[in-house]
Amino acid sequence: LSRRQRQMCIRDRCIIFYVSQHHQNTEKLLKQAIGGEPLAELVPLTDTPLPDLSQYSLIGLASGVYMGEPHAAMLAFLEKHRKDLAGRKVFTILTSGSNQKNYSKNFRALLENCGCSITGSFQCKGFDTNGPWKLIGGIAKGHPDAADISDTAAFIREQIKTVLPSDTR
Repeated sequence: LSRRQRQMCIRDRCIIFYVSQHHQNTEKLLKQAIGGEPLAELVPLTDTPLPDLSQYSLIGLASGVYMGEPHAAMLAFLEKHRKDLAGRKVFTILTSGSNQKNYSKNFRALLENCGCSITGSFQCKGFDTNGPWKLIGGIAKGHPDAADISDTAAFIREQIKTVLPSDTR
């Protein structure tokens, strides 16, 4: 492939940065949901150095929810890469124990303040034993489950289908 062809191959791809701690809910969900999707690349925020954001057409940001917010490492990533994210097409994926509140609302607001164009948000349950939940053995046991994984995979495919050029699919 020529240099231009290699550059186009990368730019017409999706990269999903994620942070997953506690029970690794977000990582498990993403790894299974991505499966054989050739146009999506998963990168934990713990990887260094992180890939150049400008090389991707679509950016996913995924995190567990901690006390109503994405993980602190995700918030630090947003602050550090604020200029790199401006004008970029971004989607979010969140996992949370209760899943009764739309946690993506605050996450989306943070991204909009960075100048991102939000293409979609997805949220599902994840096993949670933080805070008072540990006293009762946790909540959302068994999540993310097969339905959560299937729904996440469909969401990611739809993001790719909608945003990436049709000649890359």
